[in-house]
Amino acid sequence: AYLGDTDMQLPHFPSGEAKRCVLRVRYNITTGDYDPANTFADSNRAKSPVTNDPTINILTGETLGLTLAINTAQFGRTFQDRSHIFKILPQTEKMARKH
Repeated sequence: AYLGDTDMQLPHFPSGEAKRCVLRVRYNITTGDYDPANTFADSNRAKSPVTNDPTINILTGETLGLTLAINTAQFGRTFQDRSHIFKILPQTEKMARKH
């Protein structure tokens, strides 16, 4: 199910005390920029502009290199991981009457 179609219910704590809650959402986005059934890494051979874990210079004239965490087997996909921490407060009488 898509997150937009998911009904979520907040838990009820009989203690009446505020509780911390963690919501973690993981998903991936697959690119549609190329035909994945007919595109292969070996098609580029040595001409490929993308390599695994390349080191680049980020400042002109400096030798300080930055290594990019690139895995070419995963390059067409973007993985997202979002974690949120929030408090669930005790329900008030006014809130109890709303649904």
